[in-house]
Amino acid sequence: MRIVHVLNHCKHGHGNAHVAIDLACRQADLGHEVVYASAGGEYEGLLLAHGVRLANFEQSLRHPFQAVKALITLNKLLRRVKPDVVHAHMMSGTVLAYPITRLNGIALVTTVHNSFDKHSLLMRLGDRVVAVSQAEKDALVARGFNALKTDVVINGPNGAPRENWLPQPESFTLDRPNITTVCGIHRRKGVGDLLAAFAKVLRHSPEWMLNIVGDGPDRQKMIHLAQELGVSDRVRFLGSFPSAVPILKQTDIFVLASYADPCSLAVAEGLYAGCPVVATAVGGTPELLQFGKAGILVPPGNPDELAAALACLTTSDDERRNWAERAYAGSRGLVIERVADEYLNVYAAAVSERAGRKS
Repeated sequence: MRIVHVLNHCKHGHGNAHVAIDLACRQADLGHEVVYASAGGEYEGLLLAHGVRLANFEQSLRHPFQAVKALITLNKLLRRVKPDVVHAHMMSGTVLAYPITRLNGIALVTTVHNSFDKHSLLMRLGDRVVAVSQAEKDALVARGFNALKTDVVINGPNGAPRENWLPQPESFTLDRPNITTVCGIHRRKGVGDLLAAFAKVLRHSPEWMLNIVGDGPDRQKMIHLAQELGVSDRVRFLGSFPSAVPILKQTDIFVLASYADPCSLAVAEGLYAGCPVVATAVGGTPELLQFGKAGILVPPGNPDELAAALACLTTSDDERRNWAERAYAGSRGLVIERVADEYLNVYAAAVSERAGRKS
């Protein structure tokens, strides 16, 4: 197939871009003709190394002149490439691609990476819409999406070449035993709840460390909270890493305390690394954890229950071994090969439906 992915960029630290980059590389490896249209980023070299063609595409809709320029650029690209499918991963790309794909009879597939964004309703413009978990599909249908044209493809980042592309620190050793979270540091990720829970854990497990991997607007606020809770000497704010995999391989317990997560890449990576996982039951996380078979689920916004779940693991080597085995066993489908295969099925359905409308 000829496939054009449309995004704002291919930068590190953005989950929707990571999904698209992994997918584009795998599709090109399978022999498809793939174009990645964006304003660029750190992963351009990786895409080129896998035979993905790059197209410079600025897709801002903030000013009418920019929108018109973007429409002209995208129209020229699609007329030149003649793709079977345009895959839009963000709202602006969807809005720009919609009229051009209608005029040229091209199938449009959209993926809703952030359903909690009010503008995500625009993703309904796709011939086929992909939700990244069944819970997300249910939420989208409740908001007016057509259930019959909304598919589910659960994220699976493991085994993707992106893991080893950006240079890692030459050597990095975590203090152990440790609890680690990998997330943006903002309210939606519940880092404050994790700090509060960790303060309770230290009462009976004072030897444990907490690693917070990631960055965000609330970083300084969380540093102050750790000080107020009296745990700052046991907490490390490590910042962002090119890949979480080396961190997860040194992690004794992985935690994600989010208030909303359509389908967390970090949870999928934690499971694949064989970490015992504790996570809040939001969005697609219960599906990733096989509804409690592969990891421990707790309600969001409840530091007491989070602390209780962590206490079970920090105080028992046997419990940690048990949940580590269950995590890895439950992660086997969370790989890029499965994701790519399922998206090709979505593309085939979109192409068939578009062809039916033309006839």
